[in-house]
Amino acid sequence: MSRIAQFILPSWRLFLHLAWAVWWGGIFFYAAVVVPIGTEAIGSIEQGFITQKVSRVHNVIAITFLVCLAVETARTRSRLVGILTATLAVNVLFLVRWHSHLSGLLDVHDHSVSSGFYKQHAVYLWLIAFEWLLGIIAPLVLFMHRNEMDSGEHRGSEAATETE
Repeated sequence: MSRIAQFILPSWRLFLHLAWAVWWGGIFFYAAVVVPIGTEAIGSIEQGFITQKVSRVHNVIAITFLVCLAVETARTRSRLVGILTATLAVNVLFLVRWHSHLSGLLDVHDHSVSSGFYKQHAVYLWLIAFEWLLGIIAPLVLFMHRNEMDSGEHRGSEAATETE
């Protein structure tokens, strides 16, 4: 492996894991800390209007992480990473679509929600919960694959040394 590759591969892996941390950590911190504190401080409807805006940013972060996963899928040709990428992509597409639908049920001027909003919001919460679960699975898949790749690279270098 060239010196450049020895630098780029660990740097890429670090970047990939940092992208995961920002994406998944954002979901976790927002749901576990920001929403409860915001709801207590300003009420659930006002907190919901903040969440509407934060969700847009989170979707951009999720799409950025998806691009990273797609690169990793192409780089490693791992079926497992590909399945994770495809599953997360479908979930994010549903989230973006459902978020748009829910936004249509909000009255920005009156800061109110339509009567059917909360039932439909439950669907969004299930989609977010599934995304969160995928976030727990993601590093397991990425670390497992990395270990397979590392051991394969290690075996390859041993074989090269034996033939010399």
